[in-house]
Amino acid sequence: MEIGIALPNGGATVVADDLVRLATGAEAAGLHSVWVMDRWLRPRGPVTIPGVPVPVELPADSYACVLDPIDVLAHLAALTRRVLLGTSAVLALLQPPVLLARRLATVDQLSHGRVVAGLAAGWMREEFAAAGAPAGNTGLRLDEHLAALRAVWGPDPVEIPTGSHPVPPSDIGPKPFRRAAIPILLGYSTTAGIRRAARVADGLHPYRTDLDELAADLAVFRAAAAEAGRDPGALPVVLRGDAVPDQDAGEGRPLFRGTVEHWAQDARRVAELGVGQIVLQVAAPPEATLDALADLRERLDR
Repeated sequence: MEIGIALPNGGATVVADDLVRLATGAEAAGLHSVWVMDRWLRPRGPVTIPGVPVPVELPADSYACVLDPIDVLAHLAALTRRVLLGTSAVLALLQPPVLLARRLATVDQLSHGRVVAGLAAGWMREEFAAAGAPAGNTGLRLDEHLAALRAVWGPDPVEIPTGSHPVPPSDIGPKPFRRAAIPILLGYSTTAGIRRAARVADGLHPYRTDLDELAADLAVFRAAAAEAGRDPGALPVVLRGDAVPDQDAGEGRPLFRGTVEHWAQDARRVAELGVGQIVLQVAAPPEATLDALADLRERLDR
């Protein structure tokens, strides 16, 4: 089981030095990776979500201040040498695919091939409007975006003859540092999203707090991968979770809520489902976060 840290690059306030402290501390502690989130804005009023019949209020501090995830990774690439640098997850449809491909490949070059692209379609209509992007047909458009990303990362000349972002035969760089393409993990909020990841992504990026729900998602993912003629065992699952220290957590607690020993038990349970990596955002200051995850790693190595 590999352990990564979800860095707090979003919230009511963001302390840039904490991101550096966590990333360099993760590397020093022998952890596997660091990850950053994406969000464009937090409307002051209710937001509209596709498939939800009534507008909803967002938590007060969730997305009020978000440092750009790719810019953060570019900074951290200069300060680290080994840890993987992941996005969890970039809202792909808010950026033209050529721009997104170039930005990710730039960080991959700067980091000597350490980028993992966790992507999601996005769900907030207000963000699509702010980006000047349509909010409908997100599944089909995400398919198109992923194909375009891989085309841009492939050999020149790049040509994308159809779709919403056509490209004539062109030279487009940079390319990824040492791979044909940067690995793409897909986040999801629907069963259709799980099936899409099984069909077109390099892996799945769940965000679940319930073990049974996670197991059901992975069953869908593996069945869909097999239907698509792909080997489910070759597609990694990287689980993101919220690690909440809670000495009083009891029966029925969410995944990764409780003591570090509880977290270790949860890590072993999700490993039995075939999860090979967990990415945890710990509800604690940087030093306590690093201490807790180092403790978790030691317990899992025993």
